Amino acid sequence: MRNLVAVITILMVSTWCSAQTPTGAADDARVRIGDQEPTSLPKYMTPEEQLLPPLPVERGGRPPSGDIHCSAEYEPCEGIFFAWEGYTGLLSDMTVTITTHDEETMVYMVVDSASEQSSAYSTLNSAGADMDQVEFIVRITDTVWIRDYGPRFIFEDGNRAIIDHTYNRPRPNDNMLNDYVATLWSEPEYDIPLTHGGGNFHLFANGDAFMTDLILDENPGQSEQDVKDLYEEYQGVDLTIYPGFPTWFDSTQHIDMWMLPLGDDKIIIGEYDSSTGQPYTITENATTDLIASGYTVYRTPGWQSGGTHYTYTNAIILNDLAFVSTFGHANDAVALATFQAALPGYTFYQFDCSGIIHSAGAMHCISMHVPAYTATMRVTPGGGLESEGPIGGPFTPDSIIYTLENTSDLPINYSVTKTVPWLTITNGSGSIGAHSSVPVTVAINAAANSLGIGTYNDTVDIVNLTDHSGDTTRAVTLAVGTPQPIYSYPLDSNPGWTTAGEWAFGQPTGQGGTSYGYPDPASGATGSNVYGVNLNGDYSTAIGGPWHVTLGPVDLSNVTEVELRFQRWLNTDYTPYAYATVEVSTNGSSWQQLWQNPGGGDLTDSSWQAITLLAPVADNEATVWFRWGYQIDSGAYAYSGWNIDDVEIWGLASPSVCPGDSNCDAAIGWRDIDYFVAAMNDNVAAWEDMFAPGTPSCSFDNNDVNGDGTVNWRDIDPLVALMNTTCP
Repeated sequence: MRNLVAVITILMVSTWCSAQTPTGAADDARVRIGDQEPTSLPKYMTPEEQLLPPLPVERGGRPPSGDIHCSAEYEPCEGIFFAWEGYTGLLSDMTVTITTHDEETMVYMVVDSASEQSSAYSTLNSAGADMDQVEFIVRITDTVWIRDYGPRFIFEDGNRAIIDHTYNRPRPNDNMLNDYVATLWSEPEYDIPLTHGGGNFHLFANGDAFMTDLILDENPGQSEQDVKDLYEEYQGVDLTIYPGFPTWFDSTQHIDMWMLPLGDDKIIIGEYDSSTGQPYTITENATTDLIASGYTVYRTPGWQSGGTHYTYTNAIILNDLAFVSTFGHANDAVALATFQAALPGYTFYQFDCSGIIHSAGAMHCISMHVPAYTATMRVTPGGGLESEGPIGGPFTPDSIIYTLENTSDLPINYSVTKTVPWLTITNGSGSIGAHSSVPVTVAINAAANSLGIGTYNDTVDIVNLTDHSGDTTRAVTLAVGTPQPIYSYPLDSNPGWTTAGEWAFGQPTGQGGTSYGYPDPASGATGSNVYGVNLNGDYSTAIGGPWHVTLGPVDLSNVTEVELRFQRWLNTDYTPYAYATVEVSTNGSSWQQLWQNPGGGDLTDSSWQAITLLAPVADNEATVWFRWGYQIDSGAYAYSGWNIDDVEIWGLASPSVCPGDSNCDAAIGWRDIDYFVAAMNDNVAAWEDMFAPGTPSCSFDNNDVNGDGTVNWRDIDPLVALMNTTCP
């Protein structure tokens, strides 16, 4: 056995040396950002490791015999495991963020020796971590990828226990960590007789679990049903096995490279271009399957470049914190916006994973969650209340019922609280008997009628007052009004925007891209025309710029949640050699950047890409400009450059007030009389009923013709005076 360990150690050193060549660096003498930090071993199995026999599977142990709950990552966590085995800058950043923004969560840092503990302590302390929330575990490990070999926790009859699998890499020190943790923490350990990598597993609190068919390849002596039975027996989950990505696209074939559960009823699935073949088919089929099962599915971009699979699903959800990767790519902002939309109430942090991703993993791969002890109270359904509608409603859906279930042998007290006036809670406090349940209704009430156009977010806190083990928070979102296009520029004809440099309006000719990237399109995304940089080929590499095409000014004085949407076909060298930007201004002189092309890799579109950029600085502004730009610096390579089409500005538009226009037709005449009579004495409901089954498109304030804040007989004479006029 010692000879085998010695051989493995020698091969690890050899592999570590070979792993240091930056991906894709051979064809470009320029240093690319993010490829410089080494790690002990990559997440995938190296060629040298492939020559070694797999670790023997531990068999013969008994499974748990009690009631099993396998915790989801989004459930309350006591802490998180890291291994100080490379990418220490990223580990330090995450540790500092956790310990300074969550006063209770622990970081369990595995180190090889006392001297490594001293060094890690110094590094983390200097970086600003709260060291009272860092606990070191001294035990030799081989790699940083603790998700794959670390302890998978369950609760058996309410007591925490460890499920240990055989690591699917010939890395014996990693494989033995769980035995040590079980002894150190005095927690039961059950050996599931399977070879496995922990990143190939995701689950929900309801017991739905997912893997790829890599688990079948790793355990040829087990049928698919055998594997499912073992996971039900050891972890209490109902396992679904999806096809794995091909190894040429993702060498790990792990499901955490394209899936991430976010809550009891929502999940992120990576989104891939149809040209990728199997990755596209696998994720689209999984999305369809999950939606049919009642899950809300969010999508974040995934792609391969230079042999590396880039993904945002390899993220960390830890209590009310969310860690999302950045790669210096345009998709970074898209991914963050998706996470923010999916997880209201969470605090988000982005970490640069452009180096670690080349080793086939990111933040999720180098962490392992430690769940907090299970709640005695379960709350179903898991989703929050989301409702939208015009001013004055109706808001649909307007209520939701939560079932609070006491799973313990003793009664518990509970309380449901909220902070906003536009929610009503029924049965919001009381006691739940042993093994009983109570319904709690959360509803949007009439106070929402007075809210202006916009989106309103809050939370409902459901608290187990007996021991606080059942504390949970549910999101509540009320959107008053519906996002819509405020301005639309299909570019079928020239809108006359200001241009500089090689920007031009017209039909692109499909040229350029001879040496780098892809050619321009041969037409617009719709129609023939675009605004583009050199419609007949590559941009000039002469130093200069920035040069822009500028839209505006436009009036957004009654618009909130402004978004700039457009179709993009862009091929450009990367910063600092060539810059591509999108900016916004409210005065035409000072500009705020909405997007910039990344460093560390060129950007090459071979098809039209739908882009949405949030522009909150433009909310309620009377003069707004948007511009697209490019700049060339020394050493830039020639690419085909910008092409944009179908530009739209979206937002929530407040209805304009036109006194006297009671029926919302932009004219004041005899047709308004019946609507005005219904509105008399501030009767909003009766006025809205006049539009049934639709809803009014203008403000109720139109009925307050004299502007005194009340709709009554004093408005009659002003209404008569405005007859036969139109709204300005």
